[in-house]
Amino acid sequence: MDRMNGVDSLAMRTAPWTIPLLTIGIFVLDLLAPVGMAVSILYLVPLLLTYPSPQTKAPLYFAAVATLFIWTDVLLKPAGLPIPYALFNRTLGMMVIWVIAIGLIRYKQTQHELQSALVEQAHAEGLMREAHEARYHADMDTVRAVVGREAAEEQLLISRLRLEAIIESAMDAIIAVDEDQRVLLFNRAAEQMFGCSVRDATGQPLDRFLPTRFREAHRHHMQAFRQAGVTSRKMGKLGTVMGLRSNGEEFPIEAAISHIAVERKTYYTVILRDITERKQAEEAHRESQRQLATLVGNLPGYVYRCHNDRDRTLQYISEGVFELTGYRVDEYLTQKTIMRGEKTHPEDSEHMWQEVQTALEQHHPFEMTYRILTKSGEVKWVWERGEGIYASDGTVSYLEGFVTDITERKRAELLLRKSEERYRRLIAVSPYAILVNRRDSIIFANDQAIKLFGAVKADEILEKSPLDLFYPDYHDAVRERIHELLEGSPLLPVIEEQIVRVDGTSIDVEVSAARFVDEEGPAILVMLQDISERKRLQEQLRKTERIAELGTLASGMAHEIGTPMNVILGRAEYLLDRVTEEPVRKGLQTIITQVERITRVMNQLLAFARRKSPERVPVALKDIVEDSLELFRERLGKSRVTVERLFKDDCPKVLADPDQMSQVIINLVMNALHAMSDGGTLRIGLRPEKQMVKLTVADTGHGIPRVVIKKVFDPFFTTKEFGQGTGLGLTVIKGIIEEHHGSIAVESEEGKGTVFTILLPVASAG
Repeated sequence: MDRMNGVDSLAMRTAPWTIPLLTIGIFVLDLLAPVGMAVSILYLVPLLLTYPSPQTKAPLYFAAVATLFIWTDVLLKPAGLPIPYALFNRTLGMMVIWVIAIGLIRYKQTQHELQSALVEQAHAEGLMREAHEARYHADMDTVRAVVGREAAEEQLLISRLRLEAIIESAMDAIIAVDEDQRVLLFNRAAEQMFGCSVRDATGQPLDRFLPTRFREAHRHHMQAFRQAGVTSRKMGKLGTVMGLRSNGEEFPIEAAISHIAVERKTYYTVILRDITERKQAEEAHRESQRQLATLVGNLPGYVYRCHNDRDRTLQYISEGVFELTGYRVDEYLTQKTIMRGEKTHPEDSEHMWQEVQTALEQHHPFEMTYRILTKSGEVKWVWERGEGIYASDGTVSYLEGFVTDITERKRAELLLRKSEERYRRLIAVSPYAILVNRRDSIIFANDQAIKLFGAVKADEILEKSPLDLFYPDYHDAVRERIHELLEGSPLLPVIEEQIVRVDGTSIDVEVSAARFVDEEGPAILVMLQDISERKRLQEQLRKTERIAELGTLASGMAHEIGTPMNVILGRAEYLLDRVTEEPVRKGLQTIITQVERITRVMNQLLAFARRKSPERVPVALKDIVEDSLELFRERLGKSRVTVERLFKDDCPKVLADPDQMSQVIINLVMNALHAMSDGGTLRIGLRPEKQMVKLTVADTGHGIPRVVIKKVFDPFFTTKEFGQGTGLGLTVIKGIIEEHHGSIAVESEEGKGTVFTILLPVASAG
């Protein structure tokens, strides 16, 4: 409304010169414009500007002037003008102008009528207020008059007071009593405060609502108040008074009192306020302040409030500053002999200042650790946390925070770091693989553990379950040991288990475990040691012992059995040459075959047990292979076995015993033939590989089961049917190859065949 009035005021000031100028300008423009342009519509602008004019009919006057100008423009147009079109155009423009002019006048009249109504309403409200005031004064006069009347008129006054809405709606208790302190008026708030109805309270002495111990003092006080010459005392001037509820409960109240004398009778009005909640709040505040003071006083440090300057000029500092720094509170605040900023360690001062300012710029709390210099010159470490208190314009008014001594913690941290570093070095150089398991997850692995599991980095082991690291056959044992440790067993004995490496292979290890507890809870320390080499040596020792026993047995058997077998063989051959009966000849031939078999077994036993040292000379393995295959030429044809020779022409000689190499190749070829009873392909390869010669003998036979392939080189182990093999052939081959400083390996897949790979060192050029 004010904005509208301002716009109207501006329009009224500018209209005397704006309207004529606009009207003349539009007249000239219409005179120069072609007939087809409705320039006359622009007269609406100055027409609207006439609205603020104090003259109600100003829009009609302007409409008449605009009509005159429009027709003048039509008359002054050049000859040849299409008059009908111009008349229509201008007539339409004039009609619009007159309609808007009449509308403005009617709207203006409506606004004037509305303003007049508002003025009349305001005038009426003023008259009503005056009437109310007059009525109020009349009522007050009536009250004063009624007080001076006899008892009947007094009852009428009380009734009128009781009906007064202001009394009944008051938040405070209002009680009116006569000069005998008998209750005349008891409002609703008083009923709620004292738990007493107005019926029960009326006519009762006022001190009924006071504890007994205060009643006598109350009567003396009322008498003194009447004689004091004052008519009222404000709330709180009487101090705190205790009230008494109907249920016997005492509670604190504040009272205001006034009295009036009517015809030598005195009437008192008491206004009471229950301040129980306020008292409780004050008590809670005092208790809070007390607790805060106690807390601040017992803090291992001090609380402060200071300005945001480099001196950190203090507004407040707690007593704990003395114990921390050796300086008293008054030295900082009263005497100002020392500034807080001065006692920050010079090496930490700038860093601390920058950290605080950065936090304040972001409106974040600041938290920092730094050193201070005490009064005795001691250097202490402190931890400080604080924040800025900002003014309404965003500037920092002051800083508040807390500072505590962490010197001992820093020393403990230093000792802990030294201890951790010491133990870290011990763990790093430990020959054992060390793991730490917490909540079924590996959280630490040292370098030896990483190496043991065949990992490149610790991440390949960390976060895994311990069960993922052990062979499945040992999972139940691992779970049981973890359970025992977590249930309280501090240490478990060493046992042998198998772990699974990253590449899927397994190795034998010795495992010991112990339980420990740190700040994060219980955990298990696991120590592992690779015993695969020890197991291999133990197994080799057992084999050596078996071989030694076998050699002793074979020597005895060869001596005890060899001579009788030779006699039997000789007699059987003698008889075979002299008999002609076919059944007898077949029986003798069977005897000869079996004796020869026994003799071969005995010879293999002797070769195995008493193998002579090889007489190594440079030999070409290609020649030995060809000579060995020549021995099997007829049998290879009968067995439908095709031989593929995969020889490299540049294959060098090896340093070997020719007879023993022949024994190796013959044994491997014979095993291949046994595996290909239904025919197949025998592939023999020779090629150089670094400083070695690689010999491969591969067949396409039935293959060796995976569960037994590791045992093929064990003495007396065979996959052939009973009576078809001794189980010593591959054992003898392995021994020969190892005595030549070479190696032999086997790969097989059931149904696809077997490959034996032999590596022998190249003979030196000298």
